[in-house]
Amino acid sequence: MNFLELFNGVVDLAKPVSAAQSHAASMQDQLADLKLDSLDTIMLAMYLGEIYGVEEDTMREMEATTVTDLQAFLEAHKTHTPTDLEAELARVK
Repeated sequence: MNFLELFNGVVDLAKPVSAAQSHAASMQDQLADLKLDSLDTIMLAMYLGEIYGVEEDTMREMEATTVTDLQAFLEAHKTHTPTDLEAELARVK
């Protein structure tokens, strides 16, 4: 599954009003540059943690600066491997 597509799909859930402004164009995009406020970031972490089966306490330890860092963190701590984009997004809605 394409992580960038998953990331942008989760952004759509976490920031429904102006999500397109916060979509990542590449895996090297800096999270700080994506116009996500603190609530958006919390929601993004909650959704991705649920998709990957990462405990909430573990998600609080995340210190990712890029989309690549975020993916690496999730892969390192996952208890679930997402395989279908639409199914995963529907599961966390």
